[in-house]
Amino acid sequence: MKLSAAAAVFLLLLATTACGPGVATPSGGLMYQVPETPTLRYLSGDTTNIDVDAGGMGSLRMRSTSEATVRFDFARGAEGLQVTAIFEDLQARMTQPMGGAQTASEEDVEGELVFTMTGEGDASVVSMPELRGTAGTLANPHALAYEFFPRLPGDVVNPGEMWTDTISYEAELPDGSVSSSSVITYTLQGDTLVDGQNLLLVTYEGEGEVVGEAVTQGMAVTQTFGGDVEGMFLWDPVRSLMVKGESSHDMDGTVDVPAAGMPPMPMTARGASHVRLLGS
Repeated sequence: MKLSAAAAVFLLLLATTACGPGVATPSGGLMYQVPETPTLRYLSGDTTNIDVDAGGMGSLRMRSTSEATVRFDFARGAEGLQVTAIFEDLQARMTQPMGGAQTASEEDVEGELVFTMTGEGDASVVSMPELRGTAGTLANPHALAYEFFPRLPGDVVNPGEMWTDTISYEAELPDGSVSSSSVITYTLQGDTLVDGQNLLLVTYEGEGEVVGEAVTQGMAVTQTFGGDVEGMFLWDPVRSLMVKGESSHDMDGTVDVPAAGMPPMPMTARGASHVRLLGS
């Protein structure tokens, strides 16, 4: 088989404290609301290394990187909030050892991503932008809707308290499909002072599973992987918004190309991502 056939499906992958009293947003719970300034901009970045044991072909590495500036416009909606997201800047790239790099920019994403979101962060896509080339997988607008904003309890919580949520979605992409499911447990660690701001530190950990399917060069390719995810985010309780976040994932799985006449190839995916509010 040609590596480019297997590599295409990998594009489907790609997201000091002190305890204080119980904390809440102005509405009485730790939850999302329409910000006082309803337009926010976030800078996000991600790097993932994918290693494949291709048997006689040896070990192959692919590397995915992205950096984006995204504008979010918030308004009241039927589910609590309606969010409109626009890629103002995007530089995404996937490299592989036996083929040219795949790239995408903001010019490959035309229009707006619109989704509804409850106060706890449960999202539902309303409309997608028009995607050209590999932007559907490299930009990954579905993940932006479902995974960008952490889940919240919607209630008053105290330091040390935890809440658990399941984040699941399925997406049809120009070159295939992907389904993702993760179970995440969050813990409010307490207050922390950052650049003169009194913020809340929330840590989280859990497990995720992803299945990607594609037909490339006439061959069906199925990739399945799962493993651990962990991270943290800083929350501004006065403005009811996320200020900063970091996460990492450590996953294992296989890629199966039945037409190649070889057993499923083991693979690993290790990566990290970060996000921060601009102009905070």
